[in-house]
Amino acid sequence: MTKCILDMPSYTYAVKAQRLLRARGCPCTIKRREKSSGYGCGFSVIADESCQSAADVLDMYDIPYSLRNGGGKEDDKL
Repeated sequence: MTKCILDMPSYTYAVKAQRLLRARGCPCTIKRREKSSGYGCGFSVIADESCQSAADVLDMYDIPYSLRNGGGKEDDKL
């Protein structure tokens, strides 16, 4: 199953995104990133769904995010 990493601009948006995705049957978690990471506020939502599906839900509710598909070295800092 594909993991989708959504870097969030704030913890509040990360919680909102998690609630929206879970309400639609998408298992996801919030992870704290290392402070040295250059992505967002330091929180990411990791969704067990296709990135397009997760992004569509967040776009529908105007939740800001940066999309990053998993697997790279930077992702190990979660």
